[in-house]
Amino acid sequence: MADTMTPSPGASEPPEAPTNRPPALHRLRDWMQRPYARHVMILTVIIGFVLLPLCWLLLAAMNQTGAPASNVMEDIEETVFVFTLVSIPITAFVFAVLVYSLFGWKGKSGEAPPNEDNPAIRSNTIAVITWSVVTSALAAFLVVWGLMELASITSNSFGTQPINGQVKQEDVLVVNVTGQQWVWTFEYPQYDKYESDVLYLAKDRPVLFNVTSKDVVHNFWAVELGVKIDANPGAVTQTGVTPNKEGIFNVRCAELCGLHHAYMETQIRVMEPDTFNSWMRENGGGKTS
Repeated sequence: MADTMTPSPGASEPPEAPTNRPPALHRLRDWMQRPYARHVMILTVIIGFVLLPLCWLLLAAMNQTGAPASNVMEDIEETVFVFTLVSIPITAFVFAVLVYSLFGWKGKSGEAPPNEDNPAIRSNTIAVITWSVVTSALAAFLVVWGLMELASITSNSFGTQPINGQVKQEDVLVVNVTGQQWVWTFEYPQYDKYESDVLYLAKDRPVLFNVTSKDVVHNFWAVELGVKIDANPGAVTQTGVTPNKEGIFNVRCAELCGLHHAYMETQIRVMEPDTFNSWMRENGGGKTS
């Protein structure tokens, strides 16, 4: 009986099991049907909805001292909102994987290996193509949006002017800004070089800032106007903006400059053009150009 059960040397071997992997789409569907994949997707959606209010919370934090008072600041806030909104799905997915890794995947005791291995994502054509296309599209969107907003902000802040030149529009208000420990001084060369420690501006009138410092590096930050530029000793940096709202706003120093850096702040007062000209005349700032 034993001899009859032993295959003869010439007998054909049984066919080997097929080694072809299933199609990529089938493997992707198989992966999506696994419990942990569904759980990660559900967690991603839940965390995404939890993070969604972050878009508006960031804007609320930026507007603690007041709402935007120029197109430049409006563009900045819009960009912050869009970039935060676009980043939420990826952030939610990363946190979902992290949370499930901490609480969902449990260690298995015993000496026996798992019954089946996880599918290799790197060899799944559908998964690789999907990931590459989605991330490339996201990166392209952010780059295009950023370049468009940068061009808009540059145009609205006279960034296209020569470094040693002034804007050519006749209605542009020129203000020479000087920082020193620990005050700001604003000079108006078009108004008999009138000087003030408060920044007075006219609504809807473009303004060009020539910014410098008398001692150390400061940073001229007109918060609600969206203007932020270094004030360097011995050099003049230029930027500009067009206020589009009346009111009282804030100037701060955004560069650590010494003991009383936190107190190096003053006000911006934006008023109607006629009121601005009248105020200048009443305070000795006769218009000279």
